[in-house]
Amino acid sequence: MKTLAVLSRKGGTGKTTVSLHLAVAAWLGGRGVLLADCDRQGSASEWRRERRIGGPVVFGAKSPALFATQQAARRAGRDLMIVDTSPSASEDLADAVRCADFCLMVLRPSFLDVRAVRETAELVTRFGKPGAFVINQAPPRRGGREMACVGDTVAQLSTMGRPILPIGLRARIAYQQAIGLGLSVQEASPGSAAAQEIGGLWRAVEEQMWPVPVEVEEAV
Repeated sequence: MKTLAVLSRKGGTGKTTVSLHLAVAAWLGGRGVLLADCDRQGSASEWRRERRIGGPVVFGAKSPALFATQQAARRAGRDLMIVDTSPSASEDLADAVRCADFCLMVLRPSFLDVRAVRETAELVTRFGKPGAFVINQAPPRRGGREMACVGDTVAQLSTMGRPILPIGLRARIAYQQAIGLGLSVQEASPGSAAAQEIGGLWRAVEEQMWPVPVEVEEAV
């Protein structure tokens, strides 16, 4: 079993939205998924109560019990545990990073988000864990060009020694609408741009967590 920690030290980045959508994307792809809701607001658990169909298991977990939750998920035969962390709680974040096989650091393209994520990146490095950034709620392109805030964010992240996933997420109302129905955008609007974004983001994360071995040809 693999564990993905979705991290943000700052509220409002859309961390829970990313966690929920990745959990459903993995589940739709055939993986057994447990979403550990460690956010004190319990938003993921509220989403699961709204859901009227099967899907990822959502379990409200407090940070000190995260390791026990991970062991229980492994015994239950889960393929993936996603940890939706609580913002602005250093010890909670540290526990999630300790348990993680891969850390996904979520931020919006803004000065304050970049400043906050730097500390998160340092924490991931301190524990020697692999991880990457994902830009969320990016504004739409104007005339086919990215807004300056996106380029500035990419430039600042590139100095932190961690990759930026090639698939970012735009600011779209479709994400909130789907969550309000207990769904993901892949279920509520399967042909939408938002669904394509989530599908691409999950594939990028999946490749990081389950890399395909490179075959080396033997010399003749």
